[in-house]
Amino acid sequence: MPIYEYVCPACNGRFQKLVFGFRDPEGLACPRCGASDVRRAISRVAVLKSEEARAESLGDASMFAGLDEQDPRSIARWAKKLGKELGDEAGDDWDEMVDQMLEEELSGAADDEETDENGGTQAKKKRSGSPDDLGWA
Repeated sequence: MPIYEYVCPACNGRFQKLVFGFRDPEGLACPRCGASDVRRAISRVAVLKSEEARAESLGDASMFAGLDEQDPRSIARWAKKLGKELGDEAGDDWDEMVDQMLEEELSGAADDEETDENGGTQAKKKRSGSPDDLGWA
């Protein structure tokens, strides 16, 4: 007995229904608004992997394909891919956390650069904090 997911065009509601057989049941209606013009929706599919299969996929060299460790965006893409492989263990907010870290990294990189007179960027000089370096002497 499959569980089908349905969508109601009238109220944009989604609901599930346990169905006997493979046909939509008679008298099917939206539980929110009562409309009978509902259609079957395509549901997300979960693929279960054993711990061994998951560990193998994490160690696969293709996980690192296209990774540029000097590019924060490339590292963020890799981290999101890793999060998908980890599944529930990564947590619901994994992608959000990666985006926040990327934003912080990019804003920090912008702070470490300055624009020269030709419009190009170059790294700012790091100051040691001594009075001479700060122009106080």
